[in-house]
Amino acid sequence: MGARFRLKPGYDVSGYSMPARIVLRAMKRYGVIVADNGSDWYFQGTVDPRWTYTFVDQLKRVPAQAFAAVHASSCRVASDSGAFAYGPGCPAP
Repeated sequence: MGARFRLKPGYDVSGYSMPARIVLRAMKRYGVIVADNGSDWYFQGTVDPRWTYTFVDQLKRVPAQAFAAVHASSCRVASDSGAFAYGPGCPAP
């Protein structure tokens, strides 16, 4: 819970629809944060009619090995804080 992963820069997104490519590019820049104990690499989007099952199913095709763990401890403001010091190496989620 709370681990950040970023889609590797070299992952080819050309086989995805344009809306899916937009989300995948965001995953490359900002990453994703593990927020549930559900199925392996299961994720969901916002409650929005544009996030259809077909759309989300495309994103589910991305294999786990296409992500890299982000070591974000250097982004913390203090060891006893959950606050982050956002910047080039620590982009906002």
